[in-house]
Amino acid sequence: MNILSSLLTALIFLPVMVLLAAMPYLTRETISFGVTVSEDNYRSEPLRRMRRSYSLISGIIYAVLFILCIVGLLNNNSSNQNGIIVAYVVITILVSMTMNITHYFKMKKLLPSLPSTPSPSILAVDTGFRQGKLVFSNKWFLIHVPIILVGLIAILVRYDQIPNVIPMKFDFAGNVVNSAAKSYQTVLFPTILQIFVTLLFMLLNWSIRSSKQQIHPDDPQRSIRQNAAFRRSWSLFTVLSGLALVLLFSLIQFNMLGQVGPNSLILISLLVPILIVLFAIVISFRTGQGGSRIERPASGSKLEPVNNDRNWKLGAIYFNRNDPTLFVEKRFGIGWTLNLGHPLCWFILLGIFGFIALTYVFAK
Repeated sequence: MNILSSLLTALIFLPVMVLLAAMPYLTRETISFGVTVSEDNYRSEPLRRMRRSYSLISGIIYAVLFILCIVGLLNNNSSNQNGIIVAYVVITILVSMTMNITHYFKMKKLLPSLPSTPSPSILAVDTGFRQGKLVFSNKWFLIHVPIILVGLIAILVRYDQIPNVIPMKFDFAGNVVNSAAKSYQTVLFPTILQIFVTLLFMLLNWSIRSSKQQIHPDDPQRSIRQNAAFRRSWSLFTVLSGLALVLLFSLIQFNMLGQVGPNSLILISLLVPILIVLFAIVISFRTGQGGSRIERPASGSKLEPVNNDRNWKLGAIYFNRNDPTLFVEKRFGIGWTLNLGHPLCWFILLGIFGFIALTYVFAK
């Protein structure tokens, strides 16, 4: 792996590492490590220390893992590099889950010692919330259609000009490490991925609009503005990220036709996820979860937040059969998660994993 590729890999992993370490500072101020707390308690010294401890320990672990990953990539041949990256990602996910779960139980243990407030708990609902412009229309995904069609037509019209053996995977030096015999199944695989990505991001955009609203009763108008800005930011992210991936798969098709060199393809294949990751991190730090970092008040609310901790397993998995909502805000991380108590969510998951399985078989 050359130095340039190492730097590009670092540009993907380093921002994610920073985001994971800073996660406790991006949540709503009524949630501390998956547990409902008052805003006064969130800003108290014990919880400040817990957030600092989480960020420091996780940051050190992620830094060590990152250094080991880069050293491993620089000192191994191309056949081992993919395995090193996969191992790094898996271990990082396991570390993140372990940190979240351990701090969730620490928070549950600390909760009884925190001062309680006599203020009431008020649930605020805006019946006109959905009528506002919360997301970009799914019609924006129609831009993807001509791009997909151009690639599809080019592949079918010039099928005979495609080499009998098609490079499928390159190492970071541009050398072919995996190839496949030419077939319609092989050359149409990028088109299948383009369709899947477009449909998946349309689903994500729809979920952003239809997810459960959370309005702060202390200042509902500010809360509505925050949440609307948060949803529109991530809606824009889905539209632009989906477009970037569709264009990337088109480049893979033109590489099959010999119109894009392997070095250019590798460089763009690294730059696209880098830009997507950086875009996501900028939105996360600018908005916070639910828009909590937008128009942030100087002092915390005196109202007790609505507590539905019983519906959150380990503070991260939402399961509520009585809630008709499919999508709710995450308590760990930024964005939304599924209500696993809703039967329809299992069909959504089955459809996504089923399509992934089919594309994997199709790729074979």
